[in-house]
Amino acid sequence: MLLGIGWAIFNLLFNLYMSALGFSNDVIGLFNSLPAIALILVGLPFAAMADRIGYRLFLLGGGIVAVVASLVLTLVGTPLVAVLAAGSFALAVIVLQLLGSPLLAQVSGERERVALFAVNQSLAWAAALVGDVLGGVIPEAAARLTHCSSSSAGAIRSAFAAMTVLTVVSLPFLIRLARAAGVKPAAAIPVRELLQIDLARFGRLLLPGLILGIAAGMYLNFTQLYLAQRFGLTPGPIGIILAVGAALTAVVTLAAPAVGRRFGITRTIGVSQILGSPLVLALAFIMVLPVAVVIMTVRQLALNLQGPLSQVFGMEYVEPSQRARLATAQIVVSGIGIGGIGPSLSGFLQVRGGYQLAFSVSALFYLLAGLTFLLLFGKVSLPSEPERAR
Repeated sequence: MLLGIGWAIFNLLFNLYMSALGFSNDVIGLFNSLPAIALILVGLPFAAMADRIGYRLFLLGGGIVAVVASLVLTLVGTPLVAVLAAGSFALAVIVLQLLGSPLLAQVSGERERVALFAVNQSLAWAAALVGDVLGGVIPEAAARLTHCSSSSAGAIRSAFAAMTVLTVVSLPFLIRLARAAGVKPAAAIPVRELLQIDLARFGRLLLPGLILGIAAGMYLNFTQLYLAQRFGLTPGPIGIILAVGAALTAVVTLAAPAVGRRFGITRTIGVSQILGSPLVLALAFIMVLPVAVVIMTVRQLALNLQGPLSQVFGMEYVEPSQRARLATAQIVVSGIGIGGIGPSLSGFLQVRGGYQLAFSVSALFYLLAGLTFLLLFGKVSLPSEPERAR
């Protein structure tokens, strides 16, 4: 959670900081894509090495790099150094996030695994809420004290100082996790087999994730614009709506273990994804703001309720020696949908048919994702799933 708060501060202020340093929007856009490109290029080999030698080295290395990079970002305002430090911090945190699911699966037992993943995701939402608030308040306070603009590089670096403190404080906890994850992997993998995976099993898992990523990318990337353009809202009210949604999601996510026990993990995942379809379809045509806000919140709660269950499903469906590679593949495939195909297709459709057409197609992808998941895994039972839910 400490790292998550720092990461939220970074995400909120990175573009503003690059702009304050004099970079143009097209260059800033390129900066935003570099960590994802790096992960696509080296993610699978890196994950294979983590599966082979264990997670301790990568956890400690990621934590140390994050601390050093955030400290440099706080103290140095030279554009080139700031860009390198920001890129290093982003890549280090992404590496730690990448190892999150396989690490939690390794240090937990079957009975506690679903609850652990639910609490972890709930804390991630709480961290995002706190980080967004701190990232906005600290530069404003620094600006009043120094009589400068809250958008100035100096004011923004004051928030990066808080990010550095959070990262440093998280390091002892990360070290304890690294000790717990320092045991040898379940099976030693010869170097020549590092990139060998169960393609059929991986493919079955990744296909619904790609479809869901496209659906989410068509909707999520345009939420702020949807509220601004259809209902005339300004950033302040939009931020309040999103913050309230994050707070509710942090609470509701904790119900995932109970829902999974009651209805079964597989069925809960598929049905939750299917529920996204009518909700996004309603948003395509609704013209009443309060109703739209309620529908947006319900969609967010439903889709994030299945989030920790989906993570547990993936970690238990593959061999323990391939968990880091699966986590990497899921992030890459989901990124292709959310950050690539989804927003591109949605923007193309919006020009031709507005939000009605774009969100209608998004709803179709939500339906297809849920049905595909149920078709492929409807009869699969997991070790952490109670007998009555199988």
